[in-house]
Amino acid sequence: MTKFQDIGKPIVIASHPRSGTHLTIDLLRKQFAECKSYKKPGEPLDRLYFALESFASVNKPLPEKTALNILSRAKKPIIKTHSDPQFTYLLKQQKEHWVSWLQQEAETYYICRDGRAVLCSLHLFMQSYEPKTRCSFSEFIRQQEHGCSRIENWAKHIQAWSDLSNIKLLRFEDIIKNPNSIITKIGQDLKLLPLYQEPLLPQRFSNIWHSRWARMTNFYSESTAIIGYYKNQKVQKWQEVFTEEDRKLFHQEAGNILIDLGYEKSDYWVSKKEILNLSY
Repeated sequence: MTKFQDIGKPIVIASHPRSGTHLTIDLLRKQFAECKSYKKPGEPLDRLYFALESFASVNKPLPEKTALNILSRAKKPIIKTHSDPQFTYLLKQQKEHWVSWLQQEAETYYICRDGRAVLCSLHLFMQSYEPKTRCSFSEFIRQQEHGCSRIENWAKHIQAWSDLSNIKLLRFEDIIKNPNSIITKIGQDLKLLPLYQEPLLPQRFSNIWHSRWARMTNFYSESTAIIGYYKNQKVQKWQEVFTEEDRKLFHQEAGNILIDLGYEKSDYWVSKKEILNLSY
């Protein structure tokens, strides 16, 4: 029997990949004592939180005993997921008890980010391990994922989580621009006292070697960010890489989500003339 009674009330950080997941995780670990965890030198950085998808790892699924050990390292452990809100893959692995525990006990934040920037970041990130993504950006966003384009998949992921009444939505951009107010809001939500440790935002790794050094030597790391890299490329800005046809497609498949989340007020951004006047 899984001993959830020995684990503190968890905080789930859910998101579509490349949406600010680790920024939020690291912000919580830095600014709330109850979320601080530790790892042993040589352990991966995801021992500072629990990556729920590690149960579904193709190469080596994480044992439940290890998962519980990770969760026991903080008073309020953090759980990361890119799953659908029903945690379908857990049900397929006969982990209904985990789904039940999360739905009953977890306090959940869904982190969203402008989908155009998400796809730019995702394009670079996936090239490091998925050969078919080493293509033009226009081709990448049209590739099928879960039976639809990457654009529509992003929109569906956000919609599925947004439809839940018991989740709290945070925008990546608001965390970056107004960390003080976001920290205060989270503290009020969770009834925790923020530390307001300066600088308020967690410091990112400067490069992949910095990340690897932290893994090998540290008990604690301010950042757990997973750096996207492939052949010295940099993440492209959506304003520069989206063609007119790309913008039309994005608006067709996810334009309503951009408006609902406050990233756009209308479809004006779709025309090239208008997009050149935008400042982000």
